[in-house]
This record gives sequence, structure tokens and C-alpha cells, in this order.
Amino acid sequence: MSYYDAIVIGSGLGGLTCAATLSKKGKKVLVLEQHNLIGGCSTCFPRKGAMIDAGLHEMDFGDRSVDQKHRIFDYIGLWDKVEFIKLPSAWTIKVGSKDYYIPHGNTAQALKEMFPHEAEGIDKYFKKIKLQARKAYKFPFDMGFFEFFVAPITTIPYHLYNLLTNKSAGAYLDECIKDSQLKRILNINIVYYHHDPYKFIWSYHAIPQHNYYVQGVYVKGGSQALSDGIASIVTDNGGEVRAKADVTDILLDGNKAIGVRYLDKKTKENVEVYADKIIANCDPATVYHSLLPQDRDYSKDLNLTKNNEITTSLISIYMVFDKNPCEIHPNMDYSTFIVNPKNFQKDFKDSDCYNTDFKDIDFVFVNYSKVDSGLSDREDRHVGVITTFGKYEDWDGLDKEAYKAKKAEVQKILEDRLEEAFPGIMQHCIHSELATPKTIQRYIKTRKGTPYGYDQNKETFFGRERWKSYSVKNLYFASAFCNPGGGFTGAIMSGYRTGRKILDPYALPRKLVFAALFGTALSEGIKFIIKALA
Repeated sequence: MSYYDAIVIGSGLGGLTCAATLSKKGKKVLVLEQHNLIGGCSTCFPRKGAMIDAGLHEMDFGDRSVDQKHRIFDYIGLWDKVEFIKLPSAWTIKVGSKDYYIPHGNTAQALKEMFPHEAEGIDKYFKKIKLQARKAYKFPFDMGFFEFFVAPITTIPYHLYNLLTNKSAGAYLDECIKDSQLKRILNINIVYYHHDPYKFIWSYHAIPQHNYYVQGVYVKGGSQALSDGIASIVTDNGGEVRAKADVTDILLDGNKAIGVRYLDKKTKENVEVYADKIIANCDPATVYHSLLPQDRDYSKDLNLTKNNEITTSLISIYMVFDKNPCEIHPNMDYSTFIVNPKNFQKDFKDSDCYNTDFKDIDFVFVNYSKVDSGLSDREDRHVGVITTFGKYEDWDGLDKEAYKAKKAEVQKILEDRLEEAFPGIMQHCIHSELATPKTIQRYIKTRKGTPYGYDQNKETFFGRERWKSYSVKNLYFASAFCNPGGGFTGAIMSGYRTGRKILDPYALPRKLVFAALFGTALSEGIKFIIKALA
């Protein structure tokens, strides 16, 4: 009988990071992935002599004082597994014939030169996003004792205020900035996370935005190299990562998870494996509705899966060119947000793109050949992608022919708009294919094809999945559905958080006890000194 310390269902970044976190501390871990590639949305696939990146456009990378990824990568030992390529800028925003270049480092100054009448508001905004990032730079279990001891004064009130007010990115932008066009520029990449700035929570806007302005990076070799790098940490430490292993059942003993049954797609055999801990990297609804026995009561957990919205997915057109787009347009940036001038003139309060037609919707074009991406070693193969917000309802219920026709229609609209922005580029496009929310659903099996989990509508863990089940003992979660949320950074942080909590579930209570004892002793000591001096 195969027995492990932990079994991880799914090999997305949350699952892999959790597995690596456990493996580094000597735990024997098995990761099971139903697809033939590991990584979930962090994968690459071949087309026309190049590798297409399924999900990574760029990763925010702040400095060590604010970005938790440094600490996580230190902990799991990722630095010598993956090469991060610095990007030349945050991005460029193209509105008709006008370009707004958004640099790293001196971003605030550049924006003040573009919008001098908003100089005071820009300073206020950048202070706010830096403060938000700084207040969230460590999980409590990573804090030193004195950091933890003073947290009730320095940190907790700030997070409590965020929680109680649940203010949106739109609300904070309104507080700082009056110019609608500047607000659109500061919120331009919302298509990576949400569709409505007045529902999108402030913290999930502020933290990555601050880090993007410090430095954006790409992983050389694509996001598959990131997944493979984390997976190699698991195998280097005695664990296993198996592809084509589709988990069909979580095995219970009473109300305790003890193992899983999976279909080995290579041998067509059903295999049972057992572990002390079962960690789900998949959609929680799949766990409760499909993988667990249906004769039990999971209402404590299912209430959460029912009460959180899922509206945010992506449309992507993966493209291969036989000429470097930078040769056609030398000033083309790595990331260019192409904005409909009509949208740019609207009041910022009308910027929800949920019901915007594809003829009008803003989108981003990523030109991977702007850097040494490692996606192709041929001079006549260059990769690009068009990405924008997508909703599942646009594609649901269509028969095969209608679905195919709609894909062709949307693809032509967006490619024509790319050609309008960068004349001559499409004559060098030798391959393109459009992925919809239904495509994402097929590959990672999430509700409505979301790569982000629940919408980022609620602050902290109240709008996310719990790290462990209330209904089933020894069942845990590590994915974009969990705290802190979706995106590459959010999934990595979720996996690390769950792994650390499994390794030491009493870390927080222990620190609380020590802090209380220390505080009591300190208080009594001060009283004694005052009494002695008196």
C-alpha cells in the first residue's frame, strides 16, 4: 500500500508550492495532476516551432521589504531553479495615436509629468499602495517575536479597518484622484483580476500594483519553467509528481480523509493511495460535489462555495509570428494595453467592462520577444498574446457550430483592432487560436472557467475558501480560491500559507500565548520600577 505524509490533488501553483513547502521539511508528498502537463494555468504548449505560454503575461516583483514571494522562494529554495527576466517597463497604454509609457521605479514622477494637475493626488495614491503592500509583507507565522508583539498597534488596526470598510479600488482612487483618465491608467490592468473597480477590493489592487511599479518580471522558458522548477523541489526531496492521474474519490474513514482513488490515464487502472493529509488544489465545489461521498453533510463548507461570486475569466488569443513584432514596430513595449478612445473619455464610474462588446473592450497585447523569454530559439518564430476580460455566460449554451462561429467572430474583431493599433503586424501572424472561459474550464475544471477562484470582492479570508475543511478532518485547500486570492502571486502565497499551517498548526496560538506572557511580565516590571522609584 502506497502511503504518504500528504497527497495534493492538482498541480497548479498553489498545489505545487504547498507540496514544495512540505517537502522541504522532510514530508513525503505525492502530487496528482489529471492533465498531461503539470502547472494548471502555469503551463506552456508547442505551436509552429515555438512555445505558447498559457497563462503568464508578467509577474509583479516588489523588493524584499514588501513582496512575500522573496520569503517564499527562499523557504522552498526556488532561486536556483528558475531565471526571472526583468521587463523593460510596467507597460504602455495606447489610446488611439497617443501612448502613455508607464516606467518602473519613477512611475509617480512620470505620471505627474503627464497629469501635473494631479500631482498631490498621485503622491497620495502611491503612498497608499506602498502602505498597503508594507502592511501585508508577512504572514503572522513569518513574523519575528517583536514584530508579532507590536502587531496589535502597527498592523492589526490597519487590516481591521480594511475588513470593516471593505472599500474598493474605485473608492480609494476616487479619494486620491479626480481625473477619470488618470484613474483608468492607474487601474488599467484590472482585466487580469476583475471587471469592476467598484467591487474589486483595495488590497488586491494596491499590493500587486505597487510591486508592478517596482519591477515586473517574466520567467525564462515560460510559466512551465516555473511549474517545473517548483515540482523539481518536490522530487528532489523525495516526493512524486504524477501527470495523467485523475483523482475520482477522496477516501474517508468516518469523517477523516485518509487517501484518494485516481484513474491512471496511462494504464487505465484505478489506483488507491493513502496519506495523513489530503490537500485540494482544485475547485472546492469539485471536492464537495464530486470527490467526497454524497451521503454526508458538508453544509458548513458548501455555504461558502455558494455565497461567493464567480464572474471573472479571460479571453486569450495565442499567436505566433514569423517576424519579431519589435522589428515591425521598434517602439512596441513588452505589454501594451490597447484602449478604445471612447472608453477613455467615459467617467471612471462607468468602467465596468462586464457587458462591454468585444468591438469596444480594452485589451492587452504581450510581445514576448521584447525580452529573452526562452519561448523560441528560432529567429522566425515569435510569440504574442491578446488577453482581455471574459465571462462564461457569453459562451455557455452554444452548440458546437455556434461556439466555433462565435470564436471566429471574436478572434477577428480583436485581431483587426490589434492590426489597427500596430499596422502590418497581422501579415506576419502564422498561427492564432482563441481560448475562452470554456477552454479554461476544460483544462483546469473550475466553475465558469475562472483561473482566479472567487471574485476579489471581500477583504481577507472572508471572501475566500478556508485553508482546511470544517466537515472533513485532514482535508485542506491550497489554490486561487483560498486566501489571499487569484493570480500567480496569490496562488503561490496560498500554497505556502497552507503548507506552513499544516507543518505547524499551533504557530499562531503559541505566539499569542508568548506575546500575552511577555506583555504581562513587561507590564508588571514597569509597575515594579515605577513603585521602586516612587
